Amino acid sequence: MSKADLPALLNYSILTSPSPLQASTQTYSASGTVTLVVTPPPGKEVYCPEIDLYIPSGVLSQKDIFDPGVNTDKWQYAVGKIVQGSEVGLADISYIPLKFTAKSSQDYLINYPLILTVGVGSVSAALGDIRNLHILETSSSFSGDYQPRDLPFGLTIGLPEIFVRNFVAGAYDSSKPDIVPGGSFANGQAFKLSWEGNASQYQIVTTAGTAPLYSGTDNSFVVTKGLSQTTTFILIASRTDGVRGETLYVYEAVTVHITNPDETPNTVSAAGNIATAAGLNGKTLQVSGSASLNGGADVTGTLNVTGTLNAKSALNVTGTATMSGGTVTGPLTVQGSASLGSSSVQGALTVGGGSNLSDTTVKGALSAAGSVGILGYNQRISTGTHMAGTDGFVIGYVHLPWKQVLSVGWIYGGTDGYMVQTTGGNTGGFTGNWTKYNYSNPNTFMFPVRRGASYWVGESFFKDNEVNPSTVYYFVPLGSGSSGEEATVKISDEIPEDIVLPHDGLEKTNGAERAERVELLTRLLEEILEKPIGEDKKKALIDVLGTL
Repeated sequence: MSKADLPALLNYSILTSPSPLQASTQTYSASGTVTLVVTPPPGKEVYCPEIDLYIPSGVLSQKDIFDPGVNTDKWQYAVGKIVQGSEVGLADISYIPLKFTAKSSQDYLINYPLILTVGVGSVSAALGDIRNLHILETSSSFSGDYQPRDLPFGLTIGLPEIFVRNFVAGAYDSSKPDIVPGGSFANGQAFKLSWEGNASQYQIVTTAGTAPLYSGTDNSFVVTKGLSQTTTFILIASRTDGVRGETLYVYEAVTVHITNPDETPNTVSAAGNIATAAGLNGKTLQVSGSASLNGGADVTGTLNVTGTLNAKSALNVTGTATMSGGTVTGPLTVQGSASLGSSSVQGALTVGGGSNLSDTTVKGALSAAGSVGILGYNQRISTGTHMAGTDGFVIGYVHLPWKQVLSVGWIYGGTDGYMVQTTGGNTGGFTGNWTKYNYSNPNTFMFPVRRGASYWVGESFFKDNEVNPSTVYYFVPLGSGSSGEEATVKISDEIPEDIVLPHDGLEKTNGAERAERVELLTRLLEEILEKPIGEDKKKALIDVLGTL
């Protein structure tokens, strides 16, 4: 099948729900629907037996989850296997074909409502415009002589609206991860708090202003030691909105009832000082003021520090650790999760569970047993000079054209006194017997940029191109909470003047110049040989040189 050069005869209104489609997040897989309302032009007849959608693989849906549908029983649909675009005359990338076909030739004349729908699961997490989607329509203005016709289109993926729901408590069994929601539990009985949401950060508190019991990105938290008294838990979901430049919050609450609460508390909370000769021995250590530990400290339960903690030796926490303003002179080892704000660790920091570090300085080694998320959402940029608001990477891609034509382009960029560049489009070559070939040559560059540094990207094209290759540029910020838009700012459309740009091509020599150069080369050979070349040999030599 070759690429269709004819324009589509039918009109297509392309809608999405939600509008625009909302991106998936690290904690939530979003879904949406693409709707195509198909109508003939006013006052014209169009016959159409088939409409195919070609969607780039892994671009619109991270897992290529598509659920097609149609509003009438006159048509049927199917999801095809992945094909290369070159097989159907499109860009040489992988596509998922969705085929919609009329069941009977009596229904080829489109004089009835025709609405095609595509459910999209696991929407991409990348924000921005999605290109290279195609409608391949097989149609004619009369019954017969059906021709393929191509209509490229694009869709936009935007920031998702933040939400949180179904905040419940349920009995916990480590061998059975699913829970059954419940409201009452025995004293000390373990239970699990779970919820749904698409925020980038969650915290659980029981009293406003206190350190959170949980802080992280998971959608559940196990209270392993249970409760001794009835308690209300507040879930705080948050996400930084790069478009509006603010942090958004959503709240949910659930009350856990204890059927046999402690009349005499098993824990002691002191507003003043606590001094002991033999030390402290308990499950949980909570300090609202300041604490100074001259020796090492081993905490078997949870460590929550709201004030200042100064540990002059090693601090080992078997459970979870939450500190704001803590200083640990020795190494800090946390077996569970750690949430550190405005803290300083002079030795090594080792965290076995999840960790949330805010303005934390680690002067020793930092060891993470789990995964590390450091990349933010990419931001598409244009040529010119930009300023980086955070460390990141600049990526440039020069596409190949869809057909074999003369198409050569150069993209280049730089920062901090160095420059990178690459060539793309189509290029040519020769085999051993001087057979000429033309083939595609897409290329990419990537270079790092420091926070606060200016960087630039530019492009130029061969002056005799039949078609210029397409180009695209991205800034990928470091910082998992960054959308990219607040991480880079365009300064101007200009690029530095003192750089060496690629040459845009050599002029072809005309016939007179070529003959003159051949004659000069022949005379030079006679001078080197110190004798004239015979006329027959000279003519043969000139003929050969004239073909080069």
